[in-house]
Amino acid sequence: MLVRIYLLLAIIFWGWSFVATKILLDFVNPAELMGLRFIIGLPVLYVVVLSKRIKLKFSSGHRWQVLLGSAIITAHFLIQITGINYTSATNTGWIIAVTPLVLAVLSFLILKEKIGLKEVAGIVVATAGILLLVSKGKLTDLAWVGSIGDWLVLASAHTWAFYTVATRDLSRTYNPLAVTFSILLPSAIVLVGYMAVMSDWSRFLQFPLEALVALVFLGVFSLAAAHWFWQEGVSSLGAARAGFFLYLEPLATTALAVPYLNEHFGIFTAVGGALVLAGVYLSQRKAVKELM
Repeated sequence: MLVRIYLLLAIIFWGWSFVATKILLDFVNPAELMGLRFIIGLPVLYVVVLSKRIKLKFSSGHRWQVLLGSAIITAHFLIQITGINYTSATNTGWIIAVTPLVLAVLSFLILKEKIGLKEVAGIVVATAGILLLVSKGKLTDLAWVGSIGDWLVLASAHTWAFYTVATRDLSRTYNPLAVTFSILLPSAIVLVGYMAVMSDWSRFLQFPLEALVALVFLGVFSLAAAHWFWQEGVSSLGAARAGFFLYLEPLATTALAVPYLNEHFGIFTAVGGALVLAGVYLSQRKAVKELM
């Protein structure tokens, strides 16, 4: 029971992170947001690593993968955060839900893993959902094609899939928390270095309470605690069972973004989101049945 609570909290924290990001973007740029988040979250994550006596040593052959993963994850967050700046947190939550399908396609193309008719059908259904979300039902009005924020968020689903593929062997060989911390650390060093040169740090001391709460939430809860809770869940239930909780992430985002940010949730958002989840479910149905 406790493990399922851990997983549920991790999903809620990740779902709410889009709302917190939306709040902070009124005060900082994407690179600054990432840097501040790392400054707060990585020390907390390091304490977790130390408390669990997890080693942070990698063989010389795997260190380049750590650096590659760091480069990809940096690009991923910058693309996603920039996208959130131009779209709603609600849309972000639903669009990100297609990540498992993107991962399936990339695994087929890069790793030569098999992809069946169910996966193809799931991709088609989820794509229809994405088009409804982005166009808000106005498919014949091509103005929606210029929805930069939505397309950047969709691109971030691809960068996350690339990150997963690039670091797959690392996560199978070493403790996932050690991999996460070691990959985020070089990114944090680069971003803090950027901020040291380009940012006015006195601005950060003038954040209103709402922005400070959002920043602490992003660092402590959605970065450190969520990764810790998620790995606890995966180690106890397995990746397939834990992955089932990811269906709840867009619901968590919507549940907070609509009342707190006054974001619109209309019929096309509901139908588009339902199609996205249906597509992901269809492609993952075999794994889901194994849970029953």
